[in-house]
Amino acid sequence: MKKQLLIGLLLMGTLAAGRAGIYSLGTVDNPGTSLGSLQNTTIVDGNPANLTVNTMNLSSAGLDPSLSSLTVTLSITGGNNSGLYAYLVAPNDATVILMNQPGVSVNGFGATGAGMNITLSDAFTSQGSIQSATSGSVLGGTYNAAGSLSGFGGGNPNGTWTLYFADTIAGGGDATLKGWSLDITAVPEPVNVALGVFGGLAAVFVGRRWFWRQRNPAV
Repeated sequence: MKKQLLIGLLLMGTLAAGRAGIYSLGTVDNPGTSLGSLQNTTIVDGNPANLTVNTMNLSSAGLDPSLSSLTVTLSITGGNNSGLYAYLVAPNDATVILMNQPGVSVNGFGATGAGMNITLSDAFTSQGSIQSATSGSVLGGTYNAAGSLSGFGGGNPNGTWTLYFADTIAGGGDATLKGWSLDITAVPEPVNVALGVFGGLAAVFVGRRWFWRQRNPAV
């Protein structure tokens, strides 16, 4: 019985680990599956109504149906980081704000550097939130997004993801979105995990019974 329980726990761990993938558009400093070119790249200076929109279609990615965790990598050149506003929309229309005028609420000027190569994550980061960044240089490293990426949790990652960018503060010129990527971990539905564990335990039970009958044919 102990052996059966151990095997069951191992099966559950294997199934719950889920499937992961990194999917990218354009040029990003991150390995993964390239899904092609960006639809448009210019983030127009000081024009909040002029959105840069890019879609990443994962309909054929074959990910498990329940999203467990996600990080977003962004590569931008030029412009003025303090005016940038961005949000991400999942296939089920769940929406999370990635950044909203980084650093402006801290000192009034914000992150005045031109460009960024960053990853946004819900995990602990020594650099804190992108909203607290006030550097006058190109931003790099890992930050927490303005909103919680856990807002995507549980949704089906297969489908079309849409990234929106705008520049809300004039000055610094146009910025250019060079690329972006999603690092997605998804897990099977709970019913599939339960069926997998049950099937594994049943197979062990049948195997042990067959072995016992071979050694004790009279039973």
